[in-house]
Amino acid sequence: MNGQPVRDRRATVPDPAVGVGHSHAKAILLGEHTVVHGTPAVAFPLPALPVRAIARRGLHDTDFGPGAAGHFRFSVGAVGADGTESGPRVAVEEALRRWGLGGEPVEVRIDCDIPLARGLGSSAACAGAAVRAVADLYGRIVDPGSLYELVQCGEQVAHGRASGIDAGAVLASGPILFERGIARPIAFAVDADLVLADTGVPGSTQQAVAGVRRRLARDPRAARGQLDRADALITSAAADLAAGRTAALGAAMLEFQGLLAELGVSTPQIDELVRAALDAGAFGAKLTGAGLGGCVLALAATGTAPAVRDALRRAGAVRTWTVTAQSLRSSPTPIPEREITS
Repeated sequence: MNGQPVRDRRATVPDPAVGVGHSHAKAILLGEHTVVHGTPAVAFPLPALPVRAIARRGLHDTDFGPGAAGHFRFSVGAVGADGTESGPRVAVEEALRRWGLGGEPVEVRIDCDIPLARGLGSSAACAGAAVRAVADLYGRIVDPGSLYELVQCGEQVAHGRASGIDAGAVLASGPILFERGIARPIAFAVDADLVLADTGVPGSTQQAVAGVRRRLARDPRAARGQLDRADALITSAAADLAAGRTAALGAAMLEFQGLLAELGVSTPQIDELVRAALDAGAFGAKLTGAGLGGCVLALAATGTAPAVRDALRRAGAVRTWTVTAQSLRSSPTPIPEREITS
């Protein structure tokens, strides 16, 4: 389903009992925080961390399942809604309003394998899966641009001022270069794998974004220099990624980590994981996402990911994931270049 319209099922199933939608996590290679202030960003999808949503008409007393983190349900419509705002709920409500179904009561269950508050796009992915499930339920076609807009409606509630990078990346099927509301596919040509490590500490995107904004506002001249530096780093890193310059990409990641530390979103625990990855032979490492917790991303030469992963675990990572270069080179469907505005 990623990046493709939800097919109109009305011709074959007039009144489906349920609708199903899927999405997945994302990680930012470079550009977190600065993308909010106009720089580019490079991100890629994480299909190994999926989200599945099931939508049903009406309101039901039957419990969908456990209420553990990552598994939840919500209701929308004229009856039964409890007034609690969340990104997925806002996205679904806006979708129903656009389709002329604003008063329809619908229940949505979401099963999310993405660790929450770790900078991996859980809110955007849940919103994308929920909208796809409701579209499937009502036999509606959702083109990629409209789906992005609906997810972004939810992101503005979940995170305040959202750049759009999360909404773009969780709906993509391969790496993207995101700049000023435009997402373009980008080649992953480096001979290296990516290792993600969870610090075990939840982060707050709103808190981190607000903190960076305050720092930049204190000294506009210094802020301009930092943003220009970030822009140059990201632009060169995107070229390195597409050209297969692995060592240069790793160096750019490490330099960008230093910039994020200047902006106040790194932590001693993140710094320790970065050091551990480098000591284990990684080309580069940095935080990914909002910071103040969350995850670290390391670039490891093909075949060395297990050693980097083990080093990260010894340094305190509570869990790790490996994203192979092969998986990022073989997207199931190409990503059409398209403008996605916030």
